[in-house]
Amino acid sequence: MTSDPFSSRCCRVAVLGFGTVGSAVARRLAADDTPFQLTHIFDRRAAEKRCAAGIDDAVAWTSDIDDVLHADADIVVETIGGVDPAATWIRAALTAGKSVVTANKQVMARHAAPLLTLAAQQGRQLRFEAAVGGAMPIVRAIGDGLAGDRIVAIDAILNGTTNAVFTTIETTGCSLDAAVRAAQALGYAETDPAADLDGDDARAKLAILCALAFGLRVDPAAIGGRSCASTTAADFLRVRRRGATIRQLAHADYDRATATLTAWVAPTDVAGASLFGRTVGPQNAAIVTGEHSGEIGIFGAGAGGEATAVAILSDVAAIARDRAAIVPPPVLTANFILQTPDFDRVEVAC
Repeated sequence: MTSDPFSSRCCRVAVLGFGTVGSAVARRLAADDTPFQLTHIFDRRAAEKRCAAGIDDAVAWTSDIDDVLHADADIVVETIGGVDPAATWIRAALTAGKSVVTANKQVMARHAAPLLTLAAQQGRQLRFEAAVGGAMPIVRAIGDGLAGDRIVAIDAILNGTTNAVFTTIETTGCSLDAAVRAAQALGYAETDPAADLDGDDARAKLAILCALAFGLRVDPAAIGGRSCASTTAADFLRVRRRGATIRQLAHADYDRATATLTAWVAPTDVAGASLFGRTVGPQNAAIVTGEHSGEIGIFGAGAGGEATAVAILSDVAAIARDRAAIVPPPVLTANFILQTPDFDRVEVAC
């Protein structure tokens, strides 16, 4: 048996993107106590950002992706976001014999199966814990921890930005616009928060979880839902009178007997004392229901560069521990019925 050529030396890591998440990852990798070696940082404004980054001069900065693809990095961390060119670069890195860690929920929701297949063919790994739930380890929980069960339902807060916005409205009585500005000031919200408030971000994450939990290939755009953009302080006051609050929930349940998936993302009334009611600020939470294990709760920070960096570095560590591991690609089906319920009848008390 031929040994992996990288197994006898320090794991070398390159980072694509030096924004909120990429900079948090790079600084952690560049710290003296890390067991990894940061070799490259790619960014379209590499020359400009290098001056203020405070990263060791030994790290190579570049605005040319080929510099990373042709380098001797073992792992490429992708944090640039968006579908293109991120998907192309992930594919190129795998083809170049590098393992990849990504925080990109849009790429994994749309292109996970072929990319994971390519990774297996190349004898490398593609890990994506950070694509769903920030520091909340739900990908590993469903993919590994609950692999011995048959999952029947998932209920989750998957967007820390919207949860931070809702918490501010709930506690201060301010407008949604004011709450968004507060989240932006804390680094939890993008300049344009539409993808968070409208549910596009959570739909992509839910599609990933449906693949992991049910083996289904789900188009995120086909998942039903309602936007959070019209939620007001008066709405919170109304539900508070009966001991409830409002959270953006993502829900999926799968009836295998009829091959029917019910999936949606929407602002939903939840009991104030419930796990979801107690999930505040940029936190995420999930209840995964298994046929044999029952309800399993998971909770953790869901937004912000530092929280996402935790998930990314956990994946980097997992690859470094066993660089020769081959992760079998998923076998997904599109032969199912996707339905959305009447939202006026949806109530979640868990």
